[in-house]
Amino acid sequence: MEANLSAQILPALYGCCDRPENWRPLLDQICASLGVRSAAVQIYRQDGGHLIQRWQERDSYSHANAAQHDRWINNPDNPRLAIVPRDRLEAQLAVRTDEQRFDSTSPQLQETRHRLAQIGLRGGSGVLFEFEPSRWFSLILHRQISDTADGDGKDAAFLSDIAPHLLALSRLSATVQAAYSAQATLASIVDRLRPGVIFCTGSGEVRWHNRAAAAMLANGAPLTLGHGQLRGVSAESRQRLARLLSPARDDDMVTAAFGDLDDSMVQAIALPNGAFKADVAEGWDDDRDGVALILIDPSQAPMLSVGHVTSLFGLTPAEAQLAVALSQGVSLNAYADRRGISVGTVRIQMKRILEKTDSRRQADLVGKLYGSVIAQLHGSMH
Repeated sequence: MEANLSAQILPALYGCCDRPENWRPLLDQICASLGVRSAAVQIYRQDGGHLIQRWQERDSYSHANAAQHDRWINNPDNPRLAIVPRDRLEAQLAVRTDEQRFDSTSPQLQETRHRLAQIGLRGGSGVLFEFEPSRWFSLILHRQISDTADGDGKDAAFLSDIAPHLLALSRLSATVQAAYSAQATLASIVDRLRPGVIFCTGSGEVRWHNRAAAAMLANGAPLTLGHGQLRGVSAESRQRLARLLSPARDDDMVTAAFGDLDDSMVQAIALPNGAFKADVAEGWDDDRDGVALILIDPSQAPMLSVGHVTSLFGLTPAEAQLAVALSQGVSLNAYADRRGISVGTVRIQMKRILEKTDSRRQADLVGKLYGSVIAQLHGSMH
């Protein structure tokens, strides 16, 4: 039974790598097939000689009784969370019971038995191993307190069968989840950039875009973004877009302008995916013929924050406020009227700003502000 179960669950087991929510139905299947009452999978971070739980999933019964389980056994006081010498044995994937993990007369064993009894369980079989430095994986099965020990051998045989797969799964899951986390972080950062960014296929099918791209291509823009497709609104723009999406094999960058300065203009740079993915195995990546498009609206003034201008250029808050106003086209006289100060005071502030930013004239200052890192960001910057 357990050997058959081991083979049966392998596809579902590896399916948990990128879909952790699949663990609960899998644990339910294990409980039903083996006749165990509770099953839990957990990830721990090691801190000194103790394990700190970072993630877990339980079968449906244990989830429904989570309050009681957390009160008695699934908490930082759990004696099992202390690393003992047996955990570092060479046979790291060995299946062990509490009796095998602790000395038979140890207070940890007695305490664990007492805690489990409060929720109607008795010591079960489990695997605990370090799959990355200071990161541990555990899968443990518990039977009802009324069960005899006859089923323990079956549970241990099942865990022994799948233990090598659990090790492979934990390492693969860590890689996949780290990639997802990095992707989410990168997407969040790119979503705050002033330039529009679009990842699309050679046919214009959009895989991802940031907020700036959506705003730039809305309401009368020479390019449109809708229903997952990037399109030109005129024959000329469609022709230029086709050139961007199908660069020559030796091109590492292609540029094009859409519209005109009197209307709505978008400047675009296409970066072919193939130029940056040489290390991806051929056949595993469907987007090698795709491109990353960087879009700029030259008529759109950057959004500047007084606070960030202050810290970036070493200005006082009053000087930074004037610098931001100048970048928005406000004259010195108009700024003096707005602030209720003399033009002489504003000129003194202006002189100090030019000195601190190493600018010779106002146009140099505005150019440095527009070219600064804060000018390229949205979000909390304004």
